[in-house]
Amino acid sequence: MPDLDELDLRIIGQLQDDGRKPSTEIARALRVPRTTVARRIEHLVNDGIITIGVFANGSKIGLPVHAMILLQVSPTDYDAVVAAIVGLVEIRWVGILSGAFDLIVEAMLPSNEDLRHLLLDKLAKIEGINHMQTAHVLEVAKIAFDWNQMLHVDGRSDTSREAERPLPRLSPDQRMANGARGVGKSVELSPPRRTRAARSQ
Repeated sequence: MPDLDELDLRIIGQLQDDGRKPSTEIARALRVPRTTVARRIEHLVNDGIITIGVFANGSKIGLPVHAMILLQVSPTDYDAVVAAIVGLVEIRWVGILSGAFDLIVEAMLPSNEDLRHLLLDKLAKIEGINHMQTAHVLEVAKIAFDWNQMLHVDGRSDTSREAERPLPRLSPDQRMANGARGVGKSVELSPPRRTRAARSQ
């Protein structure tokens, strides 16, 4: 785990529902100087620990086709396959897996015809991909950015619980709606980087 203290995690908790929240407001909620909050946020972003950006509802911005694609890849072509997939504009997210499949990718597209084009005309022509399995996402039942709760920060210190005001809670639909309007921003934690050697263990 990165070298974070409780203040870093509480700042992330403040940003989780609104990445645009001013540092002055965060400082007031956490009872620390504004300059401290601003400096911590800058470090969190520059160190790649968090990313702040708009999370849009694909179906409301012209990308209603949401697909998850599992890929089996030849070990000798692995790096080249990853580089080729990362370069595809239709792909929003690429994950490296253990188990029966090597990669999982998330695609957002305007139509089923565009999905067909991605699968047959782009992915199928990448040398090293041996097998594909596609799942069409019909509905997203949950999107969570509650890092504060997942890390159990609230249970670490009675003093910190008293000093911290309750964080606002938004439903997944509210979060997606805010992102679709362009007025809400989310904060994402960057996962630890894994080497190819670590993956194969």
